[in-house]
Amino acid sequence: MGVFSKGERQHDRDVAAQDRHRLRPAAARIGSFLLVAVAAVACGSKGKPATPAVTANVSDKCPDLAKADELAAFDFSTEYALSRDAADKLKAGALAAMEINILADKLDADFGIACAQIAHDLGDKGDWRSANDACGAAIKAVQEARAKLGPKAQARLVVRRPLCVTDASLVTKCASICDSSVPAEKVRAECEKTAGRCDGNCDGSCEPKGAVKCDGVCSGTCEGPIKGTCGGRCKGTCDGKSVNGGCHGVCIGTCDRGAMTGECKGQCTGSCDLAKPGICDGVCTGSCTVELAELKCAGDFKQPEVSTDCRARCDLAVINNTECSTPQVGFVVTGAKDRETSEAMKAAIDKSFPALLKTLDEVGEKGPKRVLNAQAVIEGARTGFKEMARSGGAAAASEAQLVKCFDEPFKKAAAAAVVVKTGIDQAMGVRDEAAK
Repeated sequence: MGVFSKGERQHDRDVAAQDRHRLRPAAARIGSFLLVAVAAVACGSKGKPATPAVTANVSDKCPDLAKADELAAFDFSTEYALSRDAADKLKAGALAAMEINILADKLDADFGIACAQIAHDLGDKGDWRSANDACGAAIKAVQEARAKLGPKAQARLVVRRPLCVTDASLVTKCASICDSSVPAEKVRAECEKTAGRCDGNCDGSCEPKGAVKCDGVCSGTCEGPIKGTCGGRCKGTCDGKSVNGGCHGVCIGTCDRGAMTGECKGQCTGSCDLAKPGICDGVCTGSCTVELAELKCAGDFKQPEVSTDCRARCDLAVINNTECSTPQVGFVVTGAKDRETSEAMKAAIDKSFPALLKTLDEVGEKGPKRVLNAQAVIEGARTGFKEMARSGGAAAASEAQLVKCFDEPFKKAAAAAVVVKTGIDQAMGVRDEAAK
């Protein structure tokens, strides 16, 4: 072994230090690589592929489809890694499903009670499991009763249409929730007709709190002489001929046991179309010499500039939040060969039709179409889970979560929409059979 001088040994130490300095970064890189490799082996030790990091952004939360406030506040885009448009479509579908379920429960109760009562009063003592079954039985019972009246019988259904109102801000609030792409100033929905308390003079129609003198056209009931349509017993003249019974023309005299429309010389209960602006101790529909208080919408809304999906949901929200006063009804039959059946029909219709027609007025003539529009929104959202999921970059995880949360509820809501549409059609059928 050779002997090195002091200078040579110092040189060797300097070279070694330089080598260690050069090797340090490489060692660090190798160490980092080994740590990553160990972590990867640990994560994949069970033989499953590593889950992409983006799936951590997909929540496992499912909003409660029965709670409007929760659906409104739920951030579909962030929770499920969706684009804004996809999130809006999903939210509109969820809200439409909620509205359909609310409407289904309401109609099954309201139509079920009214139709069962009509069928029972006309002799069918059946026990029905649903409103649709009860209304089907009511249609058949009315048809059979009409057949007994004979071919010469004439019938008339006289109805004082009720006042139906909705919160004037409802559609604006609804539209602002289900379409995030529209600026706030574009979602404002104006009422085509307003109603409220008038502390000045009302120019339009007045629905008073009780019986009042009506200087105009009374629609409802009249305690006193009338000139107009009588849905009860006309005592006086009918189209100029003496009468004490049903009148299919203009009754001049009194109208008992039924609704009327026309001139009322006594006390009018119902609504009064004012001949000129005047005091209205009730709800004024039209204009007022001062600003209307307790403002409500008494007609259609001018549609906001939102998506068709959002609009369909809001149309159902209007149905579910419309409240109508109970209408007065009168049924007149003349020329019947079976007086007992004629009296039974009048009694059944006078008793049960106010509730039936109130619910139909709340649904509105556009109701069936609006239900079908909402059904299309729900089904469109349900069949679009895959496309929605692809919109945000976490396709597999997003789609699985959407199916988990919404597939079954949307399927049930779409089926409920079919039942609702059929129920409305049948209730209208009961009404139309009586009005023939």
